[in-house]
Amino acid sequence: MPRISWCFPFQRRISLHVPHRYNTQRPLSPTPSGDSLLQITIHEQKRFIQDESFYTHNITLEKVPGRNSTPYRSRKKADSNFTDIMVVKLSSGAGGDGNVSFLRESGRAKGPPDGGDGGDGGSVYVQPVEGETSLHKVRKRVVAESGRGGSSSQMNGRNGNDMIIKVPVGTHITLSPGCVLERENSPPGEGWVHLNGFKEFNLERQFFKDLKKRKVLDDRAQERIEQIQDSFPLDGIDLTRPGPPVLLLKGGRGGLGNRHFHTSDIRNPRFATKGRAGLSGIFRFELKLLANLGLVGLPNAGKSTLLRAISNARPRIGHWQFTTLTPSVGTISLDVATTDRTFTVADIPGIIAGANLNRGMGTDFLRHIERAGGLVFVIGLDGESPVADLRVLTNELGPERMDGKRILVVATKADLPQTKLKYDSLVEFTTQRSWKTIPVCAIRKSKDIEILIRVMAETAGILK
Repeated sequence: MPRISWCFPFQRRISLHVPHRYNTQRPLSPTPSGDSLLQITIHEQKRFIQDESFYTHNITLEKVPGRNSTPYRSRKKADSNFTDIMVVKLSSGAGGDGNVSFLRESGRAKGPPDGGDGGDGGSVYVQPVEGETSLHKVRKRVVAESGRGGSSSQMNGRNGNDMIIKVPVGTHITLSPGCVLERENSPPGEGWVHLNGFKEFNLERQFFKDLKKRKVLDDRAQERIEQIQDSFPLDGIDLTRPGPPVLLLKGGRGGLGNRHFHTSDIRNPRFATKGRAGLSGIFRFELKLLANLGLVGLPNAGKSTLLRAISNARPRIGHWQFTTLTPSVGTISLDVATTDRTFTVADIPGIIAGANLNRGMGTDFLRHIERAGGLVFVIGLDGESPVADLRVLTNELGPERMDGKRILVVATKADLPQTKLKYDSLVEFTTQRSWKTIPVCAIRKSKDIEILIRVMAETAGILK
């Protein structure tokens, strides 16, 4: 039976006996992956003993320092966390009820009413912050705390804690279709809290009937205030810059304690009011990345490689289609005289013919370049017809997304042989549309990268 010996740096040897039928003629060469923390070095021992049917492989495992030391599962989880659309149900807190109580002192049978007011319900806010690039941290259900009820000794209930949802800059919030923001309050004049055993007693009294009529007017006035507070723009809220929290749902107002109803006619009010209801709604959070330029190209056209070469971003690159699965933004610094100017470039997944029919990655990620002031079409010169590739991209984007934007065409992989004729035909096509065209080789990071950065800065409006 074959035997494999494994030698580790800490001088420990483990022998594994492998059946001879598993012994193929191919050398033992495990494929190292980027997720491994260890580098595998294989030394095959060519000495065989005729009397015994075994062979030995010595495998040394050594740690490899560097940035690729993150486990594969952790990197995969981090890459899959990107979310640009979330449907969230939000609820503000209800107001606490007022309290019915009377002062108790020694030598005094029953004192004046001293019930406290209920606390206001917590509100729901949204705040755009820098540093966030995804909506995956936003919970699908957010509920603010309700206000606490009042207590004796004229102590008001505590207000409910507010909920602040932190979202990336560039988030657009709209109300879900069919959702109506409406509070489920009691009818005007209703919503009372009665002392135990005194509900029927209160309802029969004339002073309570008159009080209910006055409460009708107060409830209707409160409803008008709530309608103003609860109004939400039809086109939604666009959070394009960092700032203070923005109110989405206001919490309910707390109820009144019985001390507010103590008058010359009502000596012992055995009732209080309930708190106002909170508000619930379903909202759609949509992230649109803020970038000066947007990279658009077919799969494996070299967009991510180009972004690595010109910026500080480190998107995933590879020799297969749809390597980029999530949008990424790179920042490019310019040294112009003594100032330090920067602009950003967004890289989105590749687009193929028929993307508007949901083929490939579809056109969902095109929302991330809608805010861009310019578009950079990345065309690989290794294709059969770069002009045809450019036509595919322009057709999938449509005139609406390209209207009013500055256009730049970057011909990548210009170092490949027999690309001169392809580039000349591409230049002829773009010249007719007054688009700039520049050839580059992003892998070698030659001098044309510096030229490209300046041309991209002009397209972004940073340089003139």
